[in-house]
Amino acid sequence: MPGNLQQEETFDAFLSLLNVSTLQEARQLPSSALIKANIQQVAASSYGFFTYGPVVDGLFAPGIPGKLLLQGSFDHELKLMLGHNADEGLVFTSPFVSNDSAYDAYIRSSFPDISPSVAKYIENELYPPPANSTLYKDDIGRTSLSISEASFVCNTLYLDRALGNQTFAYQFSVPPALHGQDVPYTFFNGPNTAVLSDATALALQEYITSFAQNGVPSGVGIPSFPLYGNDSTIMNLNATGITEMMDPTANARCLWWQKALYY
Repeated sequence: MPGNLQQEETFDAFLSLLNVSTLQEARQLPSSALIKANIQQVAASSYGFFTYGPVVDGLFAPGIPGKLLLQGSFDHELKLMLGHNADEGLVFTSPFVSNDSAYDAYIRSSFPDISPSVAKYIENELYPPPANSTLYKDDIGRTSLSISEASFVCNTLYLDRALGNQTFAYQFSVPPALHGQDVPYTFFNGPNTAVLSDATALALQEYITSFAQNGVPSGVGIPSFPLYGNDSTIMNLNATGITEMMDPTANARCLWWQKALYY
């Protein structure tokens, strides 16, 4: 999550590409110039980043969402069905992060306002070197898990906990279960080379539509969908079948990320 300084630097770089000094001057330019400058900025982004994205503005987004949820600052009347993919982070992982120093550089560039002690905690305690962890085999796996949890999957845990575990949640695990690979299943409309299991796609659609209609994901001929509950139970959607499992995001690392100590 970019801090105020990084937001200001991004804005100044945009004005520089336009060869103007104020927002008012930028607004007088043709849209083609603005689009070109935007393309240039995004193209120059670090691997897995896009320069532009959600930020805390103090108004529309008064704080980091996970922390707001932790503080109880949200609509408590919501009913939620949540989903994430088994490997959200890999497509955003640079293939050049291959050792401790490269991982350290990645952490510090991802969180520009991070303190040295917090960076070291992430690198040594949350995601230690591969030789000291059973969660991954190499630094690519280390970085991928870091991105997955910090940016994607832990958010589902924040929502589950905020609503007293009275939610429904699933993990999309059809191999390779990368970020976005659930989309053809969600919008399945007949044979598709991106869909390995028509049955899983139809079940997912049944769960989503029934939840939208009745507040409970269900369907004839498909497994009963459990409440998340105190056991952190979610549905695991795979090409080989649909089963219950314990939520892998229900871990100490996600609880740490929710405190936003990096910001």
